[in-house]
Amino acid sequence: MNIPDVFSDIDPLSQSDGPEPACAITYTPEFVEAHDYLRAVLKADERSERAFALTTICLKFNPSNYTCWHFRRRCLVALCTPTDSDARATIDVERIDTDLEFADKLGGTNPKNYQLWYHRRALLEIRFKGDERTQVAQKELGYVDKILGDDNKNYHAWSHRQWIIRTINQPQLWSAEIEYSHSKILLDPRNNSAWNQRWFATHEGEIAANSGMKLGKLSFEKAEEEANYAVCGAQVDPFNESPWRYLIGVLMEQCRWVQKDEGADDKDKVNGLLRDCVAKIKDMNDSPTEDYPAGPCVSLMSALVDLLETVGDKTSLEEAKNMMGELVVEDPVRRKYWHKRQSTVLVLLGKVSE
Repeated sequence: MNIPDVFSDIDPLSQSDGPEPACAITYTPEFVEAHDYLRAVLKADERSERAFALTTICLKFNPSNYTCWHFRRRCLVALCTPTDSDARATIDVERIDTDLEFADKLGGTNPKNYQLWYHRRALLEIRFKGDERTQVAQKELGYVDKILGDDNKNYHAWSHRQWIIRTINQPQLWSAEIEYSHSKILLDPRNNSAWNQRWFATHEGEIAANSGMKLGKLSFEKAEEEANYAVCGAQVDPFNESPWRYLIGVLMEQCRWVQKDEGADDKDKVNGLLRDCVAKIKDMNDSPTEDYPAGPCVSLMSALVDLLETVGDKTSLEEAKNMMGELVVEDPVRRKYWHKRQSTVLVLLGKVSE
């Protein structure tokens, strides 16, 4: 597009950097021309086809220009005829799909662009109001999977994925997401983003299954399943911090629940699960596999200390105190931390002995 010819009736507005700019940026002539006309169009608030085409050019120069993305959406709305009962304009399906493809092309070299991800979300909010919302969601999840294939810890992609599933809120999507996170964990057991996604899918999926009622925890049966899953993950690689933190999170959540009046009936079951996990971890600590070196494993020991302290009887606290003494040596970076933890356990031991 020849911008001066298309906008011959508009005077371009140059960027004002002041009389003595401290650090002037050297833009290409094409960049300057496009943005000079964009500023003029913004000032006139012209929402037309040519203004929309100009945003395409400017976004190719700078995909992070949030003002340009916002104005582009305003143009999209203005170019569509009113369709709802209040005679308010909305963006038609074809334009949305075309713009999602445009964002996809820009996203190839900008996978962590905040503005681009927000633009996709803003367009999908409209598409999700239609009858094909499930199909649209599945297609978008496929797009996110493609992005995660290039970078499996892309925060923007995982966040976008969570938004899609939470917005559609269908049981099959929640179940499928647990399996999806499992597949990502199998590909890379150290992918903490995939472990976080499993937590999201199990917890918020359970809320959805209970008609939106926030229980504050997993059911005991689900917690037991997830605890065993985490232990299995830790057995694959005991030096991997992710399954240990997942296990601690699941068990601590249950322990906090049984301390409340409404959770008292599950106390024996939760204590049994806690002790069972402690026994499995002790067995792992005493019987290292051939795949990993013998000797202290700080991640395993740290998790075991947390659980022993949670069990809270005299024998468990003694074990925790002794293991903290080992961690002072084996985990020198957190030496002071383990000394502090030891002093806390000594206070608990004093109370138990009284």
